Amino acid sequence: MGLFPKILGGSRQDQSPERVEEPATTQAPPEDALIAPKASDKFYFWTRPGTSKEEKKLVQKLDLAILTFCCLTFFAKDLDRNNINNAYISGMKEDLGLNGNELNWMVTWFQVGYIVGQIPSQILLTKISPRWYLPAAEFLWAFFVLFIYKCQTVEQIYAVRFFVGFIEAASWPGLHFMGIVIDLVQIGTWYRNHEINKRSGIFTASGIAATMFSGYIQAGIYETIDGHLGIRGWRWLFIIDFLITCPMVIIGLIIIPNPLYEKTTWWMTEKERQMCMKRLEADNRQPLGRFDRTLFKRVLGRWHFWILCTWFSLMYFVYQAPTTSTMALWLKAENYSVPDANNLPTVYSAISIVFMLITGAYNDWRGSQVESVILICLTQIVSEALLVAWDISKPAHFFAYYIAGTIQSLFPVIVSWTHKVCSGDAEERAIVIGALNAIGLAQGTWWNQVFVPTVEAPRFARGYRAGLAASLALTAWLPVVMWYTRRQERQEREQGISGQVVQGSEHDTEEGKASLEKRGASTNLTEQDKANEVGIVM
Repeated sequence: MGLFPKILGGSRQDQSPERVEEPATTQAPPEDALIAPKASDKFYFWTRPGTSKEEKKLVQKLDLAILTFCCLTFFAKDLDRNNINNAYISGMKEDLGLNGNELNWMVTWFQVGYIVGQIPSQILLTKISPRWYLPAAEFLWAFFVLFIYKCQTVEQIYAVRFFVGFIEAASWPGLHFMGIVIDLVQIGTWYRNHEINKRSGIFTASGIAATMFSGYIQAGIYETIDGHLGIRGWRWLFIIDFLITCPMVIIGLIIIPNPLYEKTTWWMTEKERQMCMKRLEADNRQPLGRFDRTLFKRVLGRWHFWILCTWFSLMYFVYQAPTTSTMALWLKAENYSVPDANNLPTVYSAISIVFMLITGAYNDWRGSQVESVILICLTQIVSEALLVAWDISKPAHFFAYYIAGTIQSLFPVIVSWTHKVCSGDAEERAIVIGALNAIGLAQGTWWNQVFVPTVEAPRFARGYRAGLAASLALTAWLPVVMWYTRRQERQEREQGISGQVVQGSEHDTEEGKASLEKRGASTNLTEQDKANEVGIVM
């Protein structure tokens, strides 16, 4: 690891000229200490060495409540997304007489609804507490998913899929921000910078796990209850998804917290709520201020929106093919059985989950995601190149499809990167992360229709060539992101305001201070005083 940091410039931890090593046996902080100092550079998986008992207990509560609900409900959402693909190869195509690009259009109508629902959902989240809004959206979403099992024509499925996507628009941004009324990243609202990569990875991995379970569920249904009660197996998928989702409504009503800066929640004491705010303050994470006319100037006038949205869009292009869906279509063309066509692509998802968890832990420990991004890009280039060649052995095909699963590990990496560089302006961070999802999904929608039409299965010659080009562009874009990030860090060090956005107006700082004062958090500390109080090594 010694050579890698030298080539890549090392992590922020390595670059800090003021960083001082402390032995692992430093004196324990007093009982009322909110945040313990970093005591060791040794590798850790979950809790950073030196973390106080009080902070450990708080983080455990956050994980059990917030992270658990986010993962469960996101699992249900991705289960439905993948059920469409598995239903298509498990009898839907034959039952409904589908012979063209109907599968693409089912996905497209969902994505159109999802994109259209983004703004109304975000507006409602500013008017209704996420504690009530998210369970209500979950309830409506479950019923629309259930309706799919009654559809008799593809046009009916298009209409229902649109509304499923429209309601689901509350899920990704909503689950990512339910602690602060319009902060679009929930994990960034409650967790510190060195905790985000793992949690973002686990959150995303829960959706990927749904891809695996969708295949297993459909294979099990096909072999056991296909035709039971006169209902075909592929229709049972959506009934089961409805039944899985219903308990989420009750769980959400119980454990979704109130907005962090407004009032406490039943499972969190006032002292713990104050500790949450102090934890974010230690990372210079600003609370939300006003959404006024200066916001667009701040968002569009900085590099974050343009560079990071381009990065996310390139990732979405690569993500369109190969996927578990394109692999399933190849398996069906190779005359694999229906259970095999559902089960074999789950290895893609398993590789995604394992890679995501390993790189998330590594990135949090290193304080840098660069090495992981390079490895992801290289695996995508190899995968796409093999599928462009196509006339390769069957094991090589399986290898190409499976290693392509690493692309999903880039989702939490880009979100975590955005948290870090936008930490000084909560309103900008909200807009940029919301834009990542909306713009990336919009780009993937037309890309899928143009380059990965179902009628070209299983070869998808244009799709894999375009994917290879996108993989190369994704790799080339990393140095651009690194250059802008390091320039910002250098400017922050020079101006002595590390962690705040350099090019912002006075509005950023003043609004943040006003918000903290209104919500009961201290703002009269200098950066060094703040560091001393919470035990952070500057």
